[in-house]
Amino acid sequence: MIVRLKASFAIHTDESPVRLLQPRRTAYAWLYLGDAANPYTLFDFTPGRGEEYPAAFLSGYAGFVHADGYAGYNPIHGSGSRHLGCWAHVRRKFVEARTNNAAKASEALAYIRTLYAVEQEIRDEKLTGDAVVSRRQTRAGPILRKLGAWLDAEQRTALPKSPFGQAVSYALNLWPTLGRYLNDARFTIDNNVAERTVRPLAIGRKNWLFVGGDGGLTSASVLMSLCASAKRHTLDPWAYLTDVLTQLTAKPADVTHLLPDAWAKQHLPASH
Repeated sequence: MIVRLKASFAIHTDESPVRLLQPRRTAYAWLYLGDAANPYTLFDFTPGRGEEYPAAFLSGYAGFVHADGYAGYNPIHGSGSRHLGCWAHVRRKFVEARTNNAAKASEALAYIRTLYAVEQEIRDEKLTGDAVVSRRQTRAGPILRKLGAWLDAEQRTALPKSPFGQAVSYALNLWPTLGRYLNDARFTIDNNVAERTVRPLAIGRKNWLFVGGDGGLTSASVLMSLCASAKRHTLDPWAYLTDVLTQLTAKPADVTHLLPDAWAKQHLPASH
């Protein structure tokens, strides 16, 4: 599944903390979402949040990566992949900045709201392919240029350490990555799909509380990846894992038919 994931044109990624039971410290679950042609949802549980973990997991990948501005993703982009920024994160910064400079923050939010309105038009009209690119470039492109000029002007007078100043700097630091979504219909305006996918971990933390320890990180990665990928194909994870684990006892030479998307085509009654 990792090999197939790396064949994706674009990958969405995010990370979330989890607690280790032995020793008691914080580990991290990194999420990687393949594209429609490589429909796998993979988790990599690691003992820390360092940049070495996504760099190792996506080693050799040279496609696009949807991610927020966390510096831990920088080595991925530096090794050949291209960063697609997240407008939802930029928006949150300006929402927080309303406590400091409501008028200016609201002005930024109005620009961002217009960008999202263009995306809603695209969905409502069911545009695809080149029509999406054309609509984005003709409607959202001018808005981005105006917003970029506005941010440049505001940065000259904003207090650097104020919430508003930090929001402006955050957007400008990511600016080269925030306009790339205009150029391909397969790109999205934000990374919300990854955030929605990783959110169930928060529920999981309340239920199972811990990952057993360093030795359990690999097991957690495998099981979470299989279950999440099965759910992505609307499969019953229990039915899928029961059948797959049973077949694996025979040590088949080829296991591609056991991948969630291939298995789903063979067992449609198990999907719902």
